[in-house]
Amino acid sequence: MITRIEIDGFKSFENFALDLPPFLVLIGTNASGKSNLLDALTFVATAGTRGVDAAVSEVRGDARGLFRKRGDGTRVDRMRFALELLLPAQRSSPSSRWRWEVLFAWAVPEGELEGITIETQRLVSLSPPDRVIPLMEGEWIVPEGRSALDDFSGDYKPDGEIVRRIKHELTEVRSLHLEAGSLRGASEIGGPRRMDSTGRNLPNYLRFLARETASENRPLGVVGEIKMHLVGLVREISDFEIVEDERRRDVRLEFASPYDRGLDAEFASDGTLRMLAILAALHDGGTAVIEEPENGVFPERLRQLLGLARELVTDDGEAVMSGLDRPLRRQALFTSHSPVVLDVVPRENIAFLDMTTVLEGGIASRVSRVRRLRENAGPVRVDGERWPRVTDSELDRFRAGVEEPV
Repeated sequence: MITRIEIDGFKSFENFALDLPPFLVLIGTNASGKSNLLDALTFVATAGTRGVDAAVSEVRGDARGLFRKRGDGTRVDRMRFALELLLPAQRSSPSSRWRWEVLFAWAVPEGELEGITIETQRLVSLSPPDRVIPLMEGEWIVPEGRSALDDFSGDYKPDGEIVRRIKHELTEVRSLHLEAGSLRGASEIGGPRRMDSTGRNLPNYLRFLARETASENRPLGVVGEIKMHLVGLVREISDFEIVEDERRRDVRLEFASPYDRGLDAEFASDGTLRMLAILAALHDGGTAVIEEPENGVFPERLRQLLGLARELVTDDGEAVMSGLDRPLRRQALFTSHSPVVLDVVPRENIAFLDMTTVLEGGIASRVSRVRRLRENAGPVRVDGERWPRVTDSELDRFRAGVEEPV
């Protein structure tokens, strides 16, 4: 589980830091940096597991455009990320905390085209006994197709196991910006087993979750629970089936309602498909990062969905105990500009993103900042926090759909 992210130089972020609990909703108006934060998580997780080129292809924008633009139109030449992760306890070892720091640079390596390279990185334990996992010796600019974390030495077996587990945690980061057209499509038999960021391959993803989690007492695995939750959220739906068609060589979804059966996904509502995809991601392990779940969803159903998500990440029966006081196997991060969030999500599980102005050598630049909500009758300024907390008057304007002046 990722417990903290720090970003400097990526898109709209300048010395940005955010602690990540198991459940968090990021709210703010349009163009406040919410989507950029999803891209930042996706970029650094993919670079760590599949390499820089794959990371660029997974996010919005070209390679040079990922570097923050200053107020005078120039771009910075470096992007710094830090991730802090909690690795859950295993039979042979207790839980442990690690910090991965990586510095990307825009450069022209000798004999190569310009592009993003890795200038330096560091992997250090935050749990006793403190130690730093060494990098491999020699020149180590990451070649195409090789992950950044592959550059840490695996000569010492326990270190190699830690790197492997961190890579696994980052592989389980799934960012979703769902599109109706992708959600409606069938999957190919033998095709990808995971749903992509737009919702493509949802039928195969559900089939995979069913087979991976099935048992004698639960033949559908978590898909049985997904069905139960979907029916509770969408009263027009009474069931759905995963249909494998050997003749057509595809897998598709069929829904049933109290009035009809055999309703193909092509004719299901956008909101129904969106909630099904979100439920599938929430019932999988790892970190689900979900953009604007309110699209196509009735406000009351959004309230129920967010309440359910909060329960799923803290469900003792489903999550793996981390060695702390609460289970942390499932993590859910949402972005939203819906005021409904303020009605159902506790203040400690909400962070507010907006834009502010910073001075860089006398040049004014617009950057994203994140702030916590002010506690009832609590102070606006809190020691250790860079920015003032969000006041009730600011939240009232957000509820009313009134944007702050630039």
